Amino acid sequence: MNATDSLLIPLYDAGRLSGLTDGALGARFRFWRDQDGLRHVFSVYPAADAPDYPEALAIAVRRTPAGSIALWAGLPGEAAKRAAQRYQAEEIHIHVFGEAPPASLTGFLLPRDPASDPLALPAPRSTAVRETIRSRRAA
Repeated sequence: MNATDSLLIPLYDAGRLSGLTDGALGARFRFWRDQDGLRHVFSVYPAADAPDYPEALAIAVRRTPAGSIALWAGLPGEAAKRAAQRYQAEEIHIHVFGEAPPASLTGFLLPRDPASDPLALPAPRSTAVRETIRSRRAA
């Protein structure tokens, strides 16, 4: 386990995109590894400025001298901004899903039970994203 591994969210900082490390775009993108070891590219936004994409995964991220730590994962938008504020995260990283979103990431979008999950936030008002993802999986 590394200093930047989250004990609660199974996403691990995998660094910047190698071709963009020194360029102006280097700070705009970041790789994260899921529990299966697969890398996924995320766009990086200040916590207050993160967009609300309909078919995406957002993670609230705290930057440390050792690297980034994922503190929360779920739907982009207000829930992500509340989580960032709650956990004092400086950034929100967003992965926009393609045609076949990986199950290792879509699992973060399922509602959490506040009674058993201390990281749970209130469920989002719209369930359209989850229904779209479920219908794509079934197809």
